[in-house]
Amino acid sequence: MVTGADDALGAWRAAQRGVAPTYDRGPVAAQSLSFAAQVPVPPEVVARGYHAGGLGDLQRVVSLQSGGVDPLPGVPLDGAAWQTMHWGSSRDAADVEVVAEPGVLTVTFSSAWSAPVPWLETVGALWPDLTFELWGIEPGNELFVHARVEGGRVVLMDERAPTPEELLAWGYDVDEM
Repeated sequence: MVTGADDALGAWRAAQRGVAPTYDRGPVAAQSLSFAAQVPVPPEVVARGYHAGGLGDLQRVVSLQSGGVDPLPGVPLDGAAWQTMHWGSSRDAADVEVVAEPGVLTVTFSSAWSAPVPWLETVGALWPDLTFELWGIEPGNELFVHARVEGGRVVLMDERAPTPEELLAWGYDVDEM
């Protein structure tokens, strides 16, 4: 959910429209929310390819996210790893729906394996006049996220295992977990 003045919300909504890199997969249609619109993938990453580094590049991301040193600082991350590092998701937003009401945009989407917290932090800093609130759940990774960015700063970050009540609220069968 994004809240703020209607003119700022309209500008934000327009700025989110875009396409993710194709990585030679053919044309990709523009959508109303693309993580790449405000946090674009660098050309050298696109040129390297989506899975060029394989598991090794994802291990580099884990090291970098935990404050470690990149063992290959002169080699760009591949697309999947770069997107995981900078968006929080190896793929772009999918199944995007936007509902506009006065002072509020409700944006629903799916992302791969985790909530796009790094993307949210970057976009929140770019749009300090807006307030962003993100809820996400990924039961396979035992992850529930609730984040809020106000005035360009993260003011709430709740990342933990989901409760049975939260799983039910999101439509998951607790008995199958």
